[in-house]
Amino acid sequence: MNRFPNSFAIVALALGALAAHGRAATITVCPDGSCNFTDPVAAIASAAPNDIIEIHAGTYMLGSTISIMGAGLTGKPLLIRGAVDASGKPTTVLNAGGTKQVFSLIALAATTSFENLVITNGRGDNGGAVFTYGANVIFRNCAFRSNRANAVGGAIFLNDSNPLLIDCEFTDNLALNTQGAPQAAGGAIYVGNNTLTLTRCSFTANASNYSGGALFLSGGSNGGRVNLQSTRICGNSSPNGPQIGMNAGGVVTDLGGVCISNNCSDCPVCLGDFNNDGLRNGADLTFMLSAWGTAGGDLNGDGLTNGVDLATMLSGWGACG
Repeated sequence: MNRFPNSFAIVALALGALAAHGRAATITVCPDGSCNFTDPVAAIASAAPNDIIEIHAGTYMLGSTISIMGAGLTGKPLLIRGAVDASGKPTTVLNAGGTKQVFSLIALAATTSFENLVITNGRGDNGGAVFTYGANVIFRNCAFRSNRANAVGGAIFLNDSNPLLIDCEFTDNLALNTQGAPQAAGGAIYVGNNTLTLTRCSFTANASNYSGGALFLSGGSNGGRVNLQSTRICGNSSPNGPQIGMNAGGVVTDLGGVCISNNCSDCPVCLGDFNNDGLRNGADLTFMLSAWGTAGGDLNGDGLTNGVDLATMLSGWGACG
């Protein structure tokens, strides 16, 4: 009896299973029950490495913290993506109800990304909304609003992590310890032994009752480091370092286009400066033309990039302010 055909069939089935396992799946979440899940926590818990979780527009009240933990140093690479409106603003709201953190992220590779999310009403000791340890993640086009830490990092606590934040907004986050010790620091973000990179981000109306109304950088030989590019930090408050506070050893690197001031009137939003370099010039014109007819270069809020937006940009041609 010839046994080889059966052996080949078994091998073929095994290889097919491995190939299927390696393909990324897209998991959908929406409030009305027409998707794979209605609960983002359950959807993310079910995901395999490299899956995409698409969370439709709406407000999701979280029953528990979304915990994502990698295996060893490999992490669990995922793309968690919300929805946007016509102007590109996030419309997927993850609300922790003021009782828990939104995300706990441990041992994750840089390929773990979060996009188009409003992250709000988180509450925790270290990191009101997001706790990270060894998590080199990416947040893109996310808004962190009204989160609170009992100790450090009103919105985000970073330690042994080197994350990248792009086009993110931090508003009304708070690090406040009413019991006096440890002293609260980093109204929006506490930067531990790592390097944080911020590109085209905005920090306003955040506060701490000790140091660093927006950012606080730890000290020492492996102190916190932050790279800033085209980022606006203004109107935050704290007794020590109302915008950025740090211990000896903390490092801030300005990569260009940065405005840091106690008064936000010193850091005006510049309509038409799409790359936030402080100029409305040919680079911005090229971007606007590439987005013509879409919401990408819309300046007047009508959801279209057209002649009205072009006239607005050209009327302020040159240096912002």
